[in-house]
Amino acid sequence: MAMEMRARESIGMSEDLTRAIAPYATALHDMFLHSHCSSCFRKLPLQPPCAMSCILCCSVQYCCSDCLSSDHEMHSSSGECCFFADHLKKASPSYITEGTSDVRASLRLLYFLEMHGLVSSDSINRSSRIGGLSTIGIHEVLEEGGEVAERILKGSMLMSSARKMRKQTSVVFSNGLIVEIMALWAVMINSVEVQITEEWDLGIAVYGPSFSWFNHSCFPNASYRFELAPPNEDYVSDKSEYRAVPASKGVAPDAWHTLQFEEGSTHALGKYGPRVVVRCIKPINKGDEVCITYIDLLQTREARHSDLWSKYKFICSCERCTASPESYVDFILNCDFRNLNSPENAFISRAVEGFDDILQQAISEYSLGDDPKACCAMIESLLSENLMGDLQQVELSRKRHILHPLHHICLRAYMTLASAYRFRALEFNTDGFKGENSAVSFKMTKAAVAYSFLLAGATHHLFLSERSFMTSLAHFLLSAGRSMLDFVECVKGERRKNVSQAKFSSASCSASSGTRDSMQYHQFRSTCEEFGKRMLSLSLQCWPFLVQSSPCLEKIKNPIDFSWLGTAIFQSLHLSEVDSANLSCTDGLEILTEEQKGCILNLAICCITFCKYLANICYGPQHYLANHAKDLLEGINLAQ
Repeated sequence: MAMEMRARESIGMSEDLTRAIAPYATALHDMFLHSHCSSCFRKLPLQPPCAMSCILCCSVQYCCSDCLSSDHEMHSSSGECCFFADHLKKASPSYITEGTSDVRASLRLLYFLEMHGLVSSDSINRSSRIGGLSTIGIHEVLEEGGEVAERILKGSMLMSSARKMRKQTSVVFSNGLIVEIMALWAVMINSVEVQITEEWDLGIAVYGPSFSWFNHSCFPNASYRFELAPPNEDYVSDKSEYRAVPASKGVAPDAWHTLQFEEGSTHALGKYGPRVVVRCIKPINKGDEVCITYIDLLQTREARHSDLWSKYKFICSCERCTASPESYVDFILNCDFRNLNSPENAFISRAVEGFDDILQQAISEYSLGDDPKACCAMIESLLSENLMGDLQQVELSRKRHILHPLHHICLRAYMTLASAYRFRALEFNTDGFKGENSAVSFKMTKAAVAYSFLLAGATHHLFLSERSFMTSLAHFLLSAGRSMLDFVECVKGERRKNVSQAKFSSASCSASSGTRDSMQYHQFRSTCEEFGKRMLSLSLQCWPFLVQSSPCLEKIKNPIDFSWLGTAIFQSLHLSEVDSANLSCTDGLEILTEEQKGCILNLAICCITFCKYLANICYGPQHYLANHAKDLLEGINLAQ
C-alpha cells in the first residue's frame, strides 16, 4: 500500500510544486520551550509585551495572545498540558532534557485526527496507515525489541495516561495502546525537523498526505523549505494548484479520504505553525515521480541503507542505489585510492571500518565539548597517516588502504575539523590577531578556512556529476565564505581596504545570480561553470598559503579541480598551462601578503554569491540561507 507523488505537468527547475502546506501537528524541541512560541515557532519577545504561558502547566510559552488562543485547545485537549503538569513533575529533574517532542507531537496529531474524523478503530486495526500517514514497519520494530521498541512502548504509555486525564472531548478508543503506538510511530517516521535558521532545528512537524506522500530518493529532484505564518494576521488558505499529484498503489480508502479532506478544507488546519513548500531542483517531465531526500546524501550506499532502515524501515531502490555498476559518486565516496582508475578492482578494506570507528569516536567527543584540541589531533593523525600524498607506486602497493580527499571518511573529517578549528579560534581570538595568543588564533582561523573550503570544494566536485548535491553545496559554500570573511576581517580589519577590488573581480559571478522563479537548465549549467572556474582561479592563488604547515592539507594539491587524482576523476574544469604551472608550485609564503588578503576576500564573495544563487534555486529567495548570504554581501558593500 504505497503512495507516490507525480508531476501534473512538465516543470522547470526552481519552481514551487505545492502551496504552503499547514501542519497537522507540531512540537518544539525541549530546549526551545522557554525561548520560542509553541504556536508559531518565533522567538519570544525580550521586551514588553512579554511572553505568556499556559496557566496550568507553565511549560509552553506564547509570543502573543493570538498564538495563545489559537493553540490553547490543542494544547489542553490533546493531553499535552496533562503530560507536562503530571508526568514531568513526577519524573527525574533530567527527564525534560531527554526529549519529549515526539510524544507531545503524537498527542497533538491524535487529537487533530480525532477532531476531524480522520481516524477510527477499524482503520487502525486493518490498515498500515493512520490518518493517511504510513505506519509500515511498526510490527517488525516491536517484535525485534531493542531501544526503539522500548521508546515506543514507554512513550505510548505516557500518552495513554495523559489522554485519560484530559477533558473527554474526543473519541475514546478501547483497543489498549494500539492507537497511541500507531500515532507515535507515525510521528517518528513521518515528521520532519523544522529549520528556519541555520543554527538549530527548532522542533518537529507532521504534515498530511500532500507532503508525507513524497517518497525518498538518493538522487532527489525536489527539496523543501519552511515558512512561518505572518504574525498577528488571520491565516488565509493558499488555494494555488498543486503541481504534484498522488498516484496510488493500493492505498486504503481512508488514506484518500484524508487527502481529500486536506485539499478541500476551506479553513486553516492550524492558524499558525511552520508551513512546508516543496520545490523542484531539476527539470521534471509530466508524469515523473517527484522525490525528496530523507537523509544525508553524502554517504555510501551501505550507510544510506542502514540509515533508512533504522529510521524508516525500508530499503531504497532508487536509481542511485540500484545502478550497476555503481554510480560515479558512490564509487568515489567509497573507493580505495589505489582503485580510482580501476573501478572493476575496487574493494572495501576492513581498515576502513577501523578508520570510521576512530572518526566517530572523535566526533562524539567533540560533540560533547570535552576536548576539541584532542579531537583535531586525533582526526588529523588519522588523515596524515592514511591520506594519499606524493607516494611512489611501489609504496602504494605496500599500503593496506589509502584514503583520497573525496572519500566519505575524509568528508566527515573535514566537517568536524572545520567546526572544531572555528570553535578553538573563537576561544583564542578575543581582539583580532593581537596579544600573546595571536599566533595560535591565526593558525586556528586559517585551518578553519582551509577545511571549510576543502569541504565545499569536494562537494562541488560531486555536484558536477550529480545536481542533487546542490543543497549540501549551498550550505558548505556559505560556511566557507563566512570563515574567509572572518579571517580577513580579523587580520587588522582589512576587509574594508580590499572590498573595491573584490567587488570588481567577482562582478561576473554576482551578475548571473538572478532570482527568477524559473530558469532554463542550460543557463543554470553555464552559470555554475562560471562560478566553478572563478573558484578554481582564486584557489590557485591562495591555497598554498592556507595549507602551509598543515601535513594533511599540504597533500591536497587543489580543492576545486581533483584531476590530479587520476583519469577516473571527472574533469569539467580544465587548467590552462599557466594555472597548471601555478598548481605544481606548492611552496607557500610564510606571511599573508596584501595580494593574498584580497584573493581570500574575492574567494569569500564568490562562495557566498554562489551559495545565494543555489539557495534561490533549491528553496527560493526568502529562505534563511539566501537571506544570510544576502546580508553578508550587503555587509561588505556597507564596509566601503
